[in-house]
Amino acid sequence: MFAVIYKFKLKPAQEELYQHHWHKIANFFIKHRSAIGSCLHKGDNGLWVAYSRWPDKETRDASWPGEGSPNNELPEDIRHSIQLMQTIKTENSDLEEDYEEICLNVINDLLGIPEKL
Repeated sequence: MFAVIYKFKLKPAQEELYQHHWHKIANFFIKHRSAIGSCLHKGDNGLWVAYSRWPDKETRDASWPGEGSPNNELPEDIRHSIQLMQTIKTENSDLEEDYEEICLNVINDLLGIPEKL
């Protein structure tokens, strides 16, 4: 399994728009591109963190454009949402020093699995 963590800050006027498009894209990837799940968080200090899980890096890379243009196989509205989120990221780059995503291979996963004692 593969996971990616994104961290960023947003200008208050862009928070609602970002949340809308994040939700739309995450839902699409779960329903149509084999994503396992995603979660969006906001800290008290204004730091936003998004976390997504995929079966493997190849599945994620085939869907998410990274710094490039959205995959042409994606529907137009999803490509538009990705482009809009990339624009918001660029517009907010002055708020945070490091926008690099953190890519991780999942070694031991207990998320969402209640452990029986």
